[in-house]
Amino acid sequence: MSPKRQDGASDAPPLKKEAVTLRVPWGVQFFTFTLRLAMGWVFLYAGYHKLRYGFTAEGFLINATSGPWKSWFVSLGQSRAALDVIDPLVMYGQVLIGGALLLGLFTHFALLMGAAMMFLFYIAQFPPEYDLFLDYYIVYILVFLMLGVLAAGRVWGLDGYLGKNAKSFQAKWLKLFMG
Repeated sequence: MSPKRQDGASDAPPLKKEAVTLRVPWGVQFFTFTLRLAMGWVFLYAGYHKLRYGFTAEGFLINATSGPWKSWFVSLGQSRAALDVIDPLVMYGQVLIGGALLLGLFTHFALLMGAAMMFLFYIAQFPPEYDLFLDYYIVYILVFLMLGVLAAGRVWGLDGYLGKNAKSFQAKWLKLFMG
């Protein structure tokens, strides 16, 4: 332990920040990339389908919700003002989340928004009809968390390229959205 000076500071030399480079096996990179593309496609296509063929959350919110928050979700489904916000958020949100995952651009933000969307869908139908706890919304959330931990956007994605090559993307606050 380093001796302390009377002013409380340590006499030890300051710690240097060193970049740590991890070598990730090719198989892990390929799996991460493939899973990111798969989740991106699922969301992009779901949003595209809603935009192309029309969508409103009204039926889901009024008829498919259950559990302790049912009355709140039903009230949202009965409110035209709420649906005017919810419908575009779901449709365009899914398209943007899917596109971001496919490109590997602002991946952390896309994963966070996707997990938030899945969580809201989950609590709207809590408890799950066919399982006591685990359903596909939770599986999606776990996949999003795993992709975030694996920094999926840096694996053959634009986040990795921009993080290394574009000086305009060196802002620390912007790096929070990339990954």
